[in-house]
Amino acid sequence: MHEVTLDTAEQLTGLSRRSLRRRLGIGMMRQARLANLGRGYVPLACIREDIPTTLTPDDEEVIVRADRGDAEAQNDVALLFMEMERYDLALVWLRKAAAQEYPDAMHWLGRCYVSGHGVEKDEAQGLEWLRRAGGGGTCDFPAAAGESGRQLGAQAGGSPASSIR
Repeated sequence: MHEVTLDTAEQLTGLSRRSLRRRLGIGMMRQARLANLGRGYVPLACIREDIPTTLTPDDEEVIVRADRGDAEAQNDVALLFMEMERYDLALVWLRKAAAQEYPDAMHWLGRCYVSGHGVEKDEAQGLEWLRRAGGGGTCDFPAAAGESGRQLGAQAGGSPASSIR
């Protein structure tokens, strides 16, 4: 059974810690609740219905890796949320991966700022993220920087996963 930290459960569901504890109190037997919450972990199965997408077994593995701090997995979780246009949830994961200097996450974070998806539109900050991503060797910075915010916005609203492959 996959488990994630309470912090990750909050970031996957968009629910507050208090709401999560209340829902888990209803959905879990007392002994299981005490054992898991006392350690700070939540069974992924208990929050599955609160995550705004249907998870495959592969998605669950990626979430567990993201919870452990794997930048690539954090970026992948962000892309899941971006495909659903849940930028509020995606940005949490992009920022975590970008903080680890993961170029793809920096690229997508830059695109969010340039297009204003999930954040206040800030082309200067967006271009800075794109520049930093380009330094990692995976982003074609001149091409990305030359696109207008409207073009980036249209692409960001599409399928992010297909754009990076």
